[in-house]
Amino acid sequence: MVRALKRMVPFLALSFAAGGLTVSLAMGSGSSGGGGSAYDPYPGPSPWGPDDEQGASNLQTAERVLDAKKLIKKGKVYALGHEYSPETPAFPGNAGISMEAKPVQQLGRQRLFTELVHGEIPQTGTQFDALGHAGILPPGGSAPDDVLFYNRFTGAETITPEGLARLGVENVKPIVTRGVLLDVKRYANHGQSFAAGQEITLPMVLQTLQAQAMSEHDIGPGDVVLIVTGWEERFSLGTDGYYLTPELGMAEPGIGLQVARWLAAKGVACVGADNWGLEVYPPPGPPPAPGLELPVHHHLLVKSGVYMHESMRLSELAADLAAAHQAWWWNGLRSYEFFYTYAPVPLRGASGSPGIPLAIR
Repeated sequence: MVRALKRMVPFLALSFAAGGLTVSLAMGSGSSGGGGSAYDPYPGPSPWGPDDEQGASNLQTAERVLDAKKLIKKGKVYALGHEYSPETPAFPGNAGISMEAKPVQQLGRQRLFTELVHGEIPQTGTQFDALGHAGILPPGGSAPDDVLFYNRFTGAETITPEGLARLGVENVKPIVTRGVLLDVKRYANHGQSFAAGQEITLPMVLQTLQAQAMSEHDIGPGDVVLIVTGWEERFSLGTDGYYLTPELGMAEPGIGLQVARWLAAKGVACVGADNWGLEVYPPPGPPPAPGLELPVHHHLLVKSGVYMHESMRLSELAADLAAAHQAWWWNGLRSYEFFYTYAPVPLRGASGSPGIPLAIR
């Protein structure tokens, strides 16, 4: 039985593409990455059992909801996503979004207006990555059926012409929890937006927490952590300006494997950012294992069951939290935590979802 596949394999290649799946085979032994220890890219069993498809959303409980609601002090709501339109940046080669009006429907004196939307909607604009968005190919494998996903589901179990039979976005539990903003742009990069290809390191994250009157112990199981890079300011430039740079081609700043491992070890439910793919690209160094070109995607989604939110709109929230932080010394209220909620559109078999997460403070 494919679910009985539990053996260790020494090297794997990442199988990933925005809006789709590609496979490649890597040969060789694993290299170190993310903290200096040898990186094992093989996904282990889920702590929630061999049939688990919900990953870190299992951490969403009634107790977390009740605790998170205590963070609402002002009742101000922040929409943390961008508008969807034909101008929305799309991953190079993807179809993007288009919309056409359907014929006006008549019902008595009333007129009803509807539309038809085309495109790779789950993976365009502000998007949420499901656990089936990425997988790895073991040595000796060459077909999509051989791909290994979160909780050791195989491609044979998961991939169908109609979408994902396992690990689709419809399995995600609604996320209602505590959110934490890490304004690394403000506190670890002198208020300047990070440059394309610039990595956000763990020392930068710890520096940011300290500047925000927090410590690493203030991030814990079930939290959602959002990271400000400043790349959001390029969103209005379209695909060429948001995904591509003259110097590096497709590029962005972001976290590396070191921070991804640290966050996953904290037990967070989801990590989001204001850039297109969360992780630094191109990778600043050799892959932690041969063929692992997107190690953050791999470690969070495939190894840890932690979800990802990309192309978020965080600037308004960051500005207000920074202003509130100035008053922290007077009122003793920590400003960089808030009520967070998001429920993905349950598109059965989809690798992700559009939709706008909310922060409330």
